[in-house]
Formats: sequence, C-alpha cells, structure tokens
Amino acid sequence: MKSFLLVAVLVLPLHALAAEQEPKSPGPTTLLGTCSKQAHAKGLRGDERKKFISACIASAKQAKAAARAPAT
Repeated sequence: MKSFLLVAVLVLPLHALAAEQEPKSPGPTTLLGTCSKQAHAKGLRGDERKKFISACIASAKQAKAAARAPAT
C-alpha cells in the first residue's frame, strides 16, 4: 500500500507537468473542423459542402503562409 501511494505521489505531478508542456499547434484537423462548422452554419450539403470546405482550408493555409512570410 505504501509503495502505491509513493508511486501516486511521484508520478501524478510529473504527468501533470508533461501535459502542460505539450505544444498545441493547429493542424489540418482543426482547419477541417472550423471549415466544417462554417459549412454547417450555411446549411451546405453534398458537392457544395465539399467545394466550400476545400476552398476554406486552402484560403486558411494561404493566410497562414502569408502571415509567416517576412515583410518586405
């Protein structure tokens, strides 16, 4: 019982620190989710929805690339 408590006392704080330090970067899933929500709000279905989501993801990637580009 004492060893279990010792492990719990030592491991749980380390697990919490590791969880806090994980970087959260928006990836394709985030873009897809955002664009999907927008398509749903517009009531798009089928081919219209696919076209909208593709264009939405492409424009978001272009905006992200433009933001990263150095200003001249």
